[in-house]
Amino acid sequence: MECMKCGQLLPLAKLERMKTGTYRRVCNHCKWIYYVRPSRYRRIIRELSCHKAPDTS
Repeated sequence: MECMKCGQLLPLAKLERMKTGTYRRVCNHCKWIYYVRPSRYRRIIRELSCHKAPDTS
């Protein structure tokens, strides 16, 4: 199958398998770059904004 993001032709083992048995047409590397890494950054930013130091005025 061809990855929709990078266009590489890859075997099915390199694509994400869904619970239903079908394959998402994004390779594991592109999945990391486009979905997993940004979600981790959003989580870190959210946690940092919730745990700001109290105002000492």
